[in-house]
Amino acid sequence: MIVQLQNLSDIRSQHRNEKIVLTMGTFDLLHVGHLRYLNAVKALGDIMVVLLSSDDRVRARKGPERPIIPEADRAQMLDALKVVDYVFIDPSKSQPTEIDPVHAQIVAELQPDICAADGGRDSRFTNIIAEDKFRIIELKRSEGYPVIRSDETASTSAIINHIVSLEQ
Repeated sequence: MIVQLQNLSDIRSQHRNEKIVLTMGTFDLLHVGHLRYLNAVKALGDIMVVLLSSDDRVRARKGPERPIIPEADRAQMLDALKVVDYVFIDPSKSQPTEIDPVHAQIVAELQPDICAADGGRDSRFTNIIAEDKFRIIELKRSEGYPVIRSDETASTSAIINHIVSLEQ
């Protein structure tokens, strides 16, 4: 279900006795690596809430050519996955290097039991979520696409680079 910031406290009240896991990401050009990541996150709890990076945040982090897929479409695709329980688009207007009080509000409203991320702690939540509630999902990323070993996962950048190479 796609929700708004004001719905997060309802999620917690509806799932009082269940473990809620908050994760975040861009999820641009949804691929098998995303599915493997989301399945690993879901295994940490009962209810998974995905904080989807807004188009503005993605552009600030990855450059003016990204995202490929607009935020509303990315949210709809995530919502269609049975592993995902709730999706909401990050309402922050801050630059990726800045701390935005809205992230403290997200945590206060949702009260997640676990916060999961790939590659390291998300700077938006460093001083908001206790370290013992933070989990890092380690998935080995493939440098090439479409050649991916069974112990690796795809990356959107590798897929984009592969598509560009086909054009040349």
